[in-house]
Formats: sequence, C-alpha cells, structure tokens
Amino acid sequence: MASDQLGSENEGYENFESNQKDSLWRDEHQMHESAQIIHFLVLGLILGLILREFSKKTSIPYSPMILALGLVIGLTQDYLGYIGDSAYILSKMHPHLIVFIFIPVLLFESAFNCDWYTFKYQLINILLLAGPGCGWGAILLGICFKVVLQYGDNDMNWYEAFTLGSVLSATDPVAVVSLLKELGANPAFNHLIEGEALLNDGVAMVFFNVFNNVSKASSGKGAAVGGGEIVLTFLRTSFLGPIMGVILGLLVALWTRRILGDDIEVTWLTFVFTYFTFYWAEFEFFKTSGLLAVVGLGLFWCAYAKTRIRASVEHSVHAVWGFVQYSCDTLVFLLVGIIVGIQIMEEELIVSTDYFKMIGFYFLMILARFIMVLTFYPLLKCFGYPISKSELIVLVYGGLRGGLGLTLSLMVGCDQDLPARFRHLSVFYAAAMALITNMVNGTTCKALVKCVKMIDEPVVKKKVYKKYLEELIVVQHDLIKELETDEFYNVTDWMTVSNLVGQQDFINKIEQVENEIKKKVQENGFQEMIFDGLPNQDVLGEVRYRFYRILKGLYYHKFEEGLCEEQTVRMLVESSDVGLDKLNLNLEIWDELYKNFMNPCSVNFFFKMKQSFLIGYFAKEYLIRHLGIVYDVTSTFIICADEAIKLSENFPMNKEAIQVIQEELKKDIEKAHAYFGTLNGNFPEIVRILQTKKASFSILTHSIEHLQSTQRKGLIDDKEYKILLKDINNKLVKLESHTYEMELPSFHVIAMQFPIFQDISLSDLDLIKKVAVEKKYSIGQIIYSKGDPCNELYIVMRGYVVNEHNGILITKGLGSLITHQSLIVEGVHMSSAKAVVDSLLYALPTKVIKDIMIKNSEFEFKVYLHSLEYIRKWYENQVGPLAQMELKRMNEFVRNKCRLIKLTTLSQQEFTNGGFLFSGELKDPKNNVINKYDYIAPAEGQFTAAANSICFIFDEQIEALQQKRMKELKLDSQRDQEIQEKYSEFKSRRNSIMELSKINIT
Repeated sequence: MASDQLGSENEGYENFESNQKDSLWRDEHQMHESAQIIHFLVLGLILGLILREFSKKTSIPYSPMILALGLVIGLTQDYLGYIGDSAYILSKMHPHLIVFIFIPVLLFESAFNCDWYTFKYQLINILLLAGPGCGWGAILLGICFKVVLQYGDNDMNWYEAFTLGSVLSATDPVAVVSLLKELGANPAFNHLIEGEALLNDGVAMVFFNVFNNVSKASSGKGAAVGGGEIVLTFLRTSFLGPIMGVILGLLVALWTRRILGDDIEVTWLTFVFTYFTFYWAEFEFFKTSGLLAVVGLGLFWCAYAKTRIRASVEHSVHAVWGFVQYSCDTLVFLLVGIIVGIQIMEEELIVSTDYFKMIGFYFLMILARFIMVLTFYPLLKCFGYPISKSELIVLVYGGLRGGLGLTLSLMVGCDQDLPARFRHLSVFYAAAMALITNMVNGTTCKALVKCVKMIDEPVVKKKVYKKYLEELIVVQHDLIKELETDEFYNVTDWMTVSNLVGQQDFINKIEQVENEIKKKVQENGFQEMIFDGLPNQDVLGEVRYRFYRILKGLYYHKFEEGLCEEQTVRMLVESSDVGLDKLNLNLEIWDELYKNFMNPCSVNFFFKMKQSFLIGYFAKEYLIRHLGIVYDVTSTFIICADEAIKLSENFPMNKEAIQVIQEELKKDIEKAHAYFGTLNGNFPEIVRILQTKKASFSILTHSIEHLQSTQRKGLIDDKEYKILLKDINNKLVKLESHTYEMELPSFHVIAMQFPIFQDISLSDLDLIKKVAVEKKYSIGQIIYSKGDPCNELYIVMRGYVVNEHNGILITKGLGSLITHQSLIVEGVHMSSAKAVVDSLLYALPTKVIKDIMIKNSEFEFKVYLHSLEYIRKWYENQVGPLAQMELKRMNEFVRNKCRLIKLTTLSQQEFTNGGFLFSGELKDPKNNVINKYDYIAPAEGQFTAAANSICFIFDEQIEALQQKRMKELKLDSQRDQEIQEKYSEFKSRRNSIMELSKINIT
C-alpha cells in the first residue's frame, strides 16, 4: 500500500514537471532570438561605418543613407532570411522604447557640445522658432491637411490634423548643419538651426501630447480636457522640465568636481544622470517633459559644468559621448527605417491618391515653414544675430525631418484609441517627409547656399588660406629632401611619391584660390589689395580675429596647467567670444570682463563685516570666493594678453595692422594692471590667501602631471602610482575646503617667507629685520625719482606702486621687492616710483643688502634675476629675444639654464649659447662692441672683456626655446617670407621636371 502510494506520488511529480515550468526555466528559443537581435544591431553599426566612409567620399549626407538602408531592409525582410527575421522582431519594438533609450542621449550630446556663448546670444531667436514657431508650424500643417489636401473627418479630424502637424514640425537638420560647417558658414547661423532642432524636439512632443489628448477627448476615447487644463499642462511640461534639468545639472557638477583622476566615474555620471533626469522628469517629478529636462541638463553642462570636469578627464568624456552619439544616431534611423519599411509592406489603408497628396504636401510643408519663419522674421532681425535674406532661405529649406518625427508618428500608429486610417496616414507622411527632405533638401542644400551667396569669404581669409597651403607643400618638400639622403630610400620613385602625397592637388588648390582672389579684387576694386600694404577694416578685423583666437587658446592652456579656475576660463573665453562678434570694433576685452565684477561697495561692506559675530564666516567665504575669481581673471588676462602681444609678431599678416591691434590690447592691459593694483592695495589680506591657494593648487596639479609622466615611462609601478595619485587627489579635495586666516602678518613674518631672502643665513635675516623701517605713502606720493641716490630699497606690505622709466610702467603690489634693480648700478635709482593708493612699505638700507650680496652668491644671483624683469622692458631694443619671452618662461630659463659670472678687464669667455651683459663692455670674436644691457648672441670663439663686466652665460640658446614655443602654437617668425621663396623654387623645379618627363628618349 505504501509503495503504491509512493509510486502514485512520484507519478504526480513527473506529471507536474512535464506540465509546469519552475522559476529557473528559460526558453531556449527566446535566447536564440535575443542573440539574433544583438547580432543584427552590431551588423547595422558595421553597415553604418561603411556608409559613413561612403558619405565622406560622395558628400551624400549620412542620416538619409542609414534611413534608406533601414527602409530597404524593412521592404525586403521576407527575402533576407536570418537578417529579415531579426529585422521583423525589431519592427515590433514599441516606439516609446526608441524615445526612452535613444533620444535622451542624442539631445544631451547635442546640448552638451554646443557653443554656449553663441547659443545664449541666439537664445531668443531659438525660442521663437522652437516655441511659438513650432506651434504655429503645427497649426499651418494641420490646415494644409484639412483645407488644401481635403482630408475629411473619416481620415482625420481637426485635432488629429494638428496632432500630425506637431509630429511633422520637429526638425532634424544634422546633414544641413554638417554641410554649413564644412562650407564655413557663420557659426551663429549654424547654432540657430541646431538650437531650433534641439529645443523643438522637446516642444514638438509637448504639442503632440496636448493635441493628442484633446483629439482623444473629442472622440470620447479619453478624459475631457478643459482650456485651463491645457494651458497648465503646457506650462508644466514646457518650463518645469528645463528647470529640473538645471537643478540636477548643478548637483552632478558639484559631485563631479569632487572626483579626481577617475575618467570612468565622471563619464558614467554624465551618462547615468542623462537617463535619470529623463525618467524622473517624465514619470516622477510632476510628470513634466523628460526631453526638455535633458535639454536643460545638457545646456547647463555646456554653460557651467564643462569646466568642472578636470582637464585630464575631459578628453575621455568627449570621446565616449562621441561614440554614444554616433551609435544612437545610426540605430535610431536604422530602426525607424525598418519599422516604416515593414509597415509599408503590410499597409492596407493607404490609397493611391495619398501618394499624390504626399508629393503635394512636401511643397506645402516648405511653404508652411516659410510662412512660419516669415512671421517671426521681424523679431529674428532684432534679437541675437540678425539673419540675412539668404540665410532665411536656407533656414526654410534646411528644415529637414528626422528621427523624432518618425518616432512620434509610430507612437500615433500604435495607439489603438485613434482611428486606424489616421494612424496609418501619420506613419506614411512622417516616413515620406523624412526620406524626401533628407534625400532632396539634404543633398541639394550645398547648391542652394552657393546660389543665394550666403557665404561671402573676404579676400584676407583667402590669402591666409593660400599661405598655409604653400606652407604645407614646403613642409612636405623639406621632408622629401630629408628622406632622399636616407639609405633605406635609395631607389624610391620620388615623382610618384610627390603625386601620391597630393602635391599637385595642393598646387591646383593654390591656383584656384589665386584666381578667386583676382576675381574678388576685380569685383571690389583695389581696396582689397592692401593686405600687404596699408591695413583696411577687413585686414584689421582678421588680425583681431587671430588675437581673440590665440587668447582663447592661451586661456585654455592656463586652465589645463591648473593655473586658473574653471569660472575664470569661462569668463575669459566669453570675453573673446563677444569680441569675435565685433571684429570691426576696437579690442575692449577688459571692459567686457569688468562688467562681470560686482560693485566694489558690496565687497567693502562684506570686508567690514568679516569680524561680525553672525555673518562673519559667510562674509569671509564670500570675499575669498568673489575676489578670488576677480583676482584670477585679472592676473590670467594680463599674463595671456602679454604673451599674445609677443606671439602676434609672428602672424603672417600686415605688420602695421598687427601694431594697431597690439596698441589696442596694450590699453586693455594697462586698465587691468590699474584694477589689479586696486585689489592689492585695498585687500592685501585676501590677496595673500588667494596667492597661497593658487600656488598650492598649481603645485599639486603639476605633481599629478609629473606622476603620470613617470608612470608612462615605466619608472614607477602601478601600485605606487595609485597610492601617490590618491594621496595628491585627497590633498586637492582638502584644499577646496581649507580655512585661511584673514589677517596680514607682520613684516618680520613676511621676510622669513620672502623667496629672495630664503637662501640667506638666519643672522643676515635677523639683521634685515632690525634695520627695516616702516614708511607710509599717500595716493600719488613720490617714493623716489630717477637719478636720486639709491640708499634704500623697499618691500610693499600694503598698497600698489608704479615704477616708471622713459614712459614704460611696471606695477608692483603686496610682497614685491622694488628698486633691487638699482643694486646692480652704482648708487642711483634707474626709475621713478610713486604710490597709486595709500601704501605701506618697509625700507631696507642698500648697504646692508649689498654686503649680503657679497657674502651670498645665491642671493646675488636672485637680485640680478629679478632685475632682468625691469631691464628687459626698459631696454627692449637691446635685450633681443628676452623681450619676447613670457615672464614666467624667462625666469624659469634663467634659474635653470643660466650662470652669473664676473669678468675682469681683458679676460676672455665663450658665449656659445649666448648671454646677457649687465655692466661693463665686451668685444665679440669679430671685435664688435657689446654694451651694458645688451643681449649677447650665440657665437663661436672667445669674447674679450674691454672693462670689468658682470653677465649671464646661457647653457641653452634662447632661440631654440622660442622656436619650440612657436611650434607649440603653430607660429614662426619670418616663416612667411621663407615659405613663399621655397614654394616658388619648388614650383619652378617641379615644372622643369614635368617638362623633361615629356621628352621621349630613343
């Protein structure tokens, strides 16, 4: 009995297992389908890469090609076997998934990589086109369906027509923007088109939801919708989304700033928060527009958070987002094309008349966009960058339809609450317009741009372009000459090499540009020919353009080196962007920067309140933060502007035009110096904190760079590298929150820390402290005059002092040692000095300092080093390449590559790498006389001292350092004339060889 019962139970378990599947069971067939889908998507990306290469060679836009590929796969999926099965599975994907997966990253990437300054300046125009323009366009398209194409209520009612109009109002001008960039169109116009598409993706979805809900309510398929509810819904979805995106952007930016040396974490933060923002906005936070929230997030990152990313991580972030954007763009167009293609094959509700109406609608859609743009044209001319009539035509014609419109149409298509005929018409029209506008408008827009003459390149740009083409040929030719002497290239066919590297193509381009220049000059008269003569406004504008560009490069370079903060580089770069819009006006960079500084009254108020019981802490934090930015901006601008002036000597352009713009920039530098002096004079305590913080940050950043360089060379293992890197990164984080004492120390404390005194003995330092005398000077009071006996030198403890020599000014503030240059001459001041603000100085007897110089060679070297800063400005015509060096680079060179020597009369010395004469007289090997304050050019042989002399001997040639710096910035002195001569020689030689090659040898 028991065995029978047990057998019965076993039989029951077997029956259960045969009929039921437990929680661990998986369908092998579904696993195979999943593998098919992944395989197909990978194959789609490979096909996309092939089409990408094809696009480069044929100039056919990429997006329409990948869309057409998807359509072909969809139309022929029954004949493609395994691939067709995968395509069919994907065609059943719900269109909401396409929006949820792909659209957020495409919107964020586009917003993140835009030019914030240009976008901000164009914002009103963008909002006009993407907001009311999108709504007006949707209404016009709805009217076209009902009134012109005569679709009845059985096909679509008025609300459904407006719903379809909103679907078709979303633009996707990727191909057009890419083309305009290639042609060199105005970046402001590119941003107008791109910005409209960026925002109206979200706005079109808002209009789509509003019209769709009203349409359902009118047919009894949805809840009743009142006018007030429509307005509130529209406002909620339009405004709360972007606000939420900005708030989340701020939070993630603060988080990102705390991350040091972790590329993966920073990249993932931007990626994950894109989706988090979308889903939280769409489903949690008042159910607002997720797409507009992502746009707000991306624009915030573009404007403020991009510089929160450490320079070492920025490249990784952009590389990952470039890959993500390409992958999503490809897959969206491929998937939508497949879905539409399969829908067409299964289509039963589209009739032949719809095809004729569709062709007519294409023209009606362009007309409707024209009416929409024309409606807002008066306002578009008033705000942002005014658009010309030719740009208006391209703006209308370049309104392509793409991925989002197709996705929205598919969302209509799968909504069973809507009439079947309308659902099919929505997909039909969206697919047709996407295909036609991309294939027709996208491929013919280039011809239209040239036809309406939208891009008018001045002769100056063409001449500069021609010079760079000549330089490219000369560089190639120089390398060929070098390789010809290499034994491994003995039997090379150099004529074929020349053809393969495209030298003849470059020559043809140069001749084409020359013909364009001649034609332009003939059209405009002789005023354009003054590129090489006296400057006109176009030439001055081109020189200003290059100044602004090189300043932007220097700003970013300082930021990457850790020498300025992220907000500083934003303000400085924006000042250059403002200038780039006003190339016909004088440089006024400082005035633009000064607008961003808060009223000094508020600063003075917080300065007085810094010791208050209640708000003292916040007052200190405000002062350090605000004045830190002001100090950082001012000092960085002065440094970069000085270097830009020196580098501009190498522009291959009109020298008189360069001098004009140099003078404009020098006036800005003078204004910045004056303001800098005010900061030093009024807030020395805070300036000391800022200098301390900035120095600490720079040293830690440099330490990381050195550590990374050491690790790349294999001189330190990974374990030690990670430990040290983590330690330095932790110090950087602590630096952000470090609390500083806001009190100025006494002179005796400063003296111990003063760099020039750090190598002297404690007894000498005590002597300096004992003999130092405090002196106060009021505004404008003379401290000493040129030629006066130099019995004292001074250290500035508070205030701001100006040294003047023959009209050349050098300004010095807190902690500066002045008049030490007078220590190298006998007993007189080389300049005059006065206090710009109420100042406190400590006077040190010259005799005491000179006695220390005699005993301490290191201290003596420092005195001569710091004196060189003054001498090179006051005797600019004598100091040779020293005048063109950035102060920081010169000091670094002298400290590391220099020796101070003293020569007696008739003694001899070699200056193989050059040097500098402070006092006395030398004769070079050719018996030429070198006087004091002269640069000693490198030469072979013995130099003879005609009198007792003191000089620097260089261990490395300054010219080599300058050439290295020129190469870094792609500039080179006297290169222009050399290029022209070499190119003429190369061209005549090539013509001779070509003529000889035509002779038949029998």
